[in-house]
Amino acid sequence: MNEPDALSKKVIGIIGGGQLGKMTAIVATKLGQKTHVFASAKDDPACSVADDFTIADFSDKKALESFAQSVDLVTIESENIPCSAIDIDVNFYPGKKALHIAQNRLREKDFIRSLSIKTAEYKSIQNYNELLKNSRAFGYPTRLKTTEMGYDGKGQYVLENDSEVKQFASFDWNTEYILEASVDLLKEVSIVVARDKNGKVAFFPIAENYHVDGILDTSTVPAKIDSKLTQEVQRAAKKIANALDVIGILAIEFFVTKDNELLVNELAPRPHNSCHWSLDACNVSQFEQLVRIICGLPMQEVVLRFPCITKNIIGNDIYDSHKYLSNEKASLTIYGKKEVRDKRKMGHVNIDLS
Repeated sequence: MNEPDALSKKVIGIIGGGQLGKMTAIVATKLGQKTHVFASAKDDPACSVADDFTIADFSDKKALESFAQSVDLVTIESENIPCSAIDIDVNFYPGKKALHIAQNRLREKDFIRSLSIKTAEYKSIQNYNELLKNSRAFGYPTRLKTTEMGYDGKGQYVLENDSEVKQFASFDWNTEYILEASVDLLKEVSIVVARDKNGKVAFFPIAENYHVDGILDTSTVPAKIDSKLTQEVQRAAKKIANALDVIGILAIEFFVTKDNELLVNELAPRPHNSCHWSLDACNVSQFEQLVRIICGLPMQEVVLRFPCITKNIIGNDIYDSHKYLSNEKASLTIYGKKEVRDKRKMGHVNIDLS
């Protein structure tokens, strides 16, 4: 007799050893699954909770092939890995197309526009003259970003005028860049959409996000938006997830303009910082939903049990984080990163707002 799916143990390979991999591995254990983390350093957070780990560079083909042979399926905790890292003979979630599109900002925006979904205005930038011309055409301020590998404000430059652009006259243009026009911003919101192997989707509540210096500071649910905008966010999320053929979860960040126009900012085909409140405030977290889907377990409809805010603990704030332990409405998570650095996410706290 075959073992029921709920009791069958799978070995989940997780590429990336950060806090998202760690929280995924913890949930996998809760559901009776095993995990094997592929990380670049043995003191990465996810290695402390995984059943097994491989320490190697993401470009180490031999190590990746050995890793693939030891697991039943593979998922990621970051899109900032080379596509060659998933060119291995094992089922990969959320899917190679989703990773390929999401890890390049220019490809991402072109793809979103191809679905007749709006984004901010943007241009590919190859040299200084293009930067100056398009910055003037968009009107200041503009934002210059690397097309790949930038996150939490890294690889991004806010340009306020011609004189600031002129600093890029002797810039190294060997890296691909994208220039984005400013928007008349009212607020930033995000949604995580889950999609199972049958194409069924489930939405997490929409969060309202606040950033400081390009880094997410707080996410609050439910977002203060009307039902019309809520439906528009969900329609766009479903359309993008279906077009990417996502199996797993997909986070989508949006700008809401002062004219109530909705613009897609970025995609992330993995668990997302703006949905950590789901660990405490929902019947199923984003991490459990991911593990359920990729292991062939039933996907849950998501229920928000109470309004909640996630506050990120960044850099030296970690030394003061234990103050939250005396708050009966707070749930503290410390990631276990060995080195404290400025602007580095060290943990988060979820606070019940009811």
